[in-house]
Amino acid sequence: MKIFKHYFTTFFIAALGLLCFSCSNEDDPKPDPNPLDTSHFDIWVTVGEGTSGMGADPGAQLVMPTKSLDEQETIDFAGKGANVSAKLNQESIIKGQYYYQVPRSDDRFGKYKIGTNGIETVKEFVWGTNTFTARKYTHAWIDENTLVIMAASGAKDKVLWTKIDAVNMKILSEGVLNLPALPSGGTFSTSGIASYRSSDNKILYSYCNNKDKVRFYMAFVDASDMSVVATVSEDRAEFMAGTAYGELLQSKSFFDENGDYYLACNTVIPGASSSTQQFGTLLRIKKGALDFDKSYLGYRTPSKGKGKIITAEHLTNGKALLYIMDPEFTGASGWGADYNCYYATLDLNSDKLTVLTEVPFSQGNFSQRSAVLGSKAYIGANPKTSNPCIYIYDIPTGKITKGMTITEGYSFDRIVALLD
Repeated sequence: MKIFKHYFTTFFIAALGLLCFSCSNEDDPKPDPNPLDTSHFDIWVTVGEGTSGMGADPGAQLVMPTKSLDEQETIDFAGKGANVSAKLNQESIIKGQYYYQVPRSDDRFGKYKIGTNGIETVKEFVWGTNTFTARKYTHAWIDENTLVIMAASGAKDKVLWTKIDAVNMKILSEGVLNLPALPSGGTFSTSGIASYRSSDNKILYSYCNNKDKVRFYMAFVDASDMSVVATVSEDRAEFMAGTAYGELLQSKSFFDENGDYYLACNTVIPGASSSTQQFGTLLRIKKGALDFDKSYLGYRTPSKGKGKIITAEHLTNGKALLYIMDPEFTGASGWGADYNCYYATLDLNSDKLTVLTEVPFSQGNFSQRSAVLGSKAYIGANPKTSNPCIYIYDIPTGKITKGMTITEGYSFDRIVALLD
C-alpha cells in the first residue's frame, strides 16, 4: 500500500496557527484569514508500492503541489509532478517556501524550491570544518533566518553544531557541544532532537548513549554562543521517539500555547522479542525550566497506553494529535510492516485518549501523514482495503470529513505545507 508522509516544521505551524486563531477587533470585526490563501501543499509519492523514508531507497519520487486537500477527488500523478529522486531526499527541513537539506551528494548543504518543472537550486555551500551526512542530523531555527544543525561525529564521540545564515546560505559559526563525557565506551545517538525555546533563547537538545539505552539526556544550550548551561538525565523512558533522524520527516515534539515543551518518548516492552515493540510516554518541560516536570507523565491510558508513539503534534487548547503503533489494539498480525497504526487525540491535562474512529487503521512506521494548519488537522490514512486518503479534522468542533485520495500505483510518502 502507499505511504503518506509529512513533516511540518514547528515554526511554520506556530506562525500560521497564530494567524488563524487570533481574535478580531470587536469594533471592526474581520474574518480570520485562511492560511491557504498564501500557502499550498506539496505531495510526495514514489512510483510503485512499498515504504520509503528514514534511510530506505525510495526509487523514483515525484512531487506535485495542490492548493487544497478538502475536495473529494483523486490525485493522479500520471505524466505530472517533478521527479526529485536524483537530487533530494524527502527527509528535509522546511520553512517558508523552501526545502533545506544535505542532498544526495552528501558533501554540501542546500536551499531548494520544487516546482512543476523540477528542482530550483537557490544556493548551496560546501562544509567547513564540521561535516554532516544526508538524513542524519537534527535542527532548530533560532530566529527567522538562522538555522542550527547538529549531529554526532562519525565516531559518535562528540556532537557537532553548525550555525547557518539561511538567507545568504553561509556558515556563521561552527563547533562542538561541550556536553558531559559519556561513560567509557559510550557513543552519542546519531542526531537526537533539537527544539528552540524562544522565551529564554535556549536550544533543548535531547540525546542518548547508544551503549546504555535505559535513560536519555536533555541539554539546555545557550543559542547565542552554543554553550551548554545545564544537562539532566531522564529514566522514565528509555529514549526519545526519534534518535537518528531528528525531525527531518516526523514530528516528535512540540510547544503548547503556554510555552511548555512536550517530547514523545518510547521504551522497549519488557520481554519483547524485538526492540521495535515499544510503549510510549509523553514528557514535559515547563516554560523556563531546566529539567523535566516530574509531576507530569502523559499517555498513561491503561487500555491504549501500550502502543508506540510514532508522531506527536500540538492541536490547540491543551490537546495533541498522536499517531500510534499498537498491533494488539488494531488487530494486526504484528509489529513492523502491517496495518497496525491509528490516530488519536490526547488531552494534555486529563490524559484522556480519544481514538479517531473515522480514520482507518494504517500501515507505516516511518511516516508523517498529518499536518496541523490553522483550525484544521489534515490526517492521512494508508488503509488495507482502499487507496490512501486524507481526512480533515476540524479542531474547534472535532468533526471529521473525508478529503482527497491518491490514485493507484504510487506510494504516498509525504505531504508538506509551504508558503506560495
